Amino acid sequence: MEQLVINSCNAAGGAPLCPRCGQEGRSVGSVTIESLVSPAARTRLRSLDGFRFCATPACDVAYFHPASSELISCLDVVVPVFQKSTDPGRLVCYCFQHTVAAIQREVRATGSSPIATDIKTNCAQGLDDCVHTNPQGSCCLGNVQRVICEANGNNQPPPSDGGGCCCH
Repeated sequence: MEQLVINSCNAAGGAPLCPRCGQEGRSVGSVTIESLVSPAARTRLRSLDGFRFCATPACDVAYFHPASSELISCLDVVVPVFQKSTDPGRLVCYCFQHTVAAIQREVRATGSSPIATDIKTNCAQGLDDCVHTNPQGSCCLGNVQRVICEANGNNQPPPSDGGGCCCH
C-alpha cells in the first residue's frame, strides 16, 4: 500500500517532505528541471521553479512541488537517477560519466579510487555542469565518496569535509 503524506512540511518547520515517501526533499533550480525532465512532462507543469528532489531509493518521485502538489516521476527524467537505481552501470558522476561499476572495479583492483580527486580537479577548472546534468541538481562528490566507501566494505557515510563541493 502506498504511503501518502498529507502535510508537505515536517513538524519542525524544516524542508518540505515528499508527499509519497515522507522524506525531506532538497531544493533544485529551474535549470535542473528544464535540463533533465522530458519535454512532455515539462509541458504539464505550471512552473519550473520551486521543485524539490526526492532522494529516497524506493520512491518513484524524482521531484515534487510543495506549493502546487505537482509530482515528477523518475520515468519523466531523461537520465537514470543515481539514488533510485541499483544498476552498477548507472552514473554516479553525470558531468564526467563515472559509473558505480567503474569505481567498484578500481577499488577492488587497487584498494582505492582517485575518481573523487579527478572530479575535484576538473571542477576546479570549471569543467563541471552539475545543475544541468545531475538529477539532484548539485555536486555528486558525496555520492562518489559513498560508493567508494561501500566498495571498500564500509557502509558508514563518508565524513563530511565541510562542503568540499565542486560546484561554483
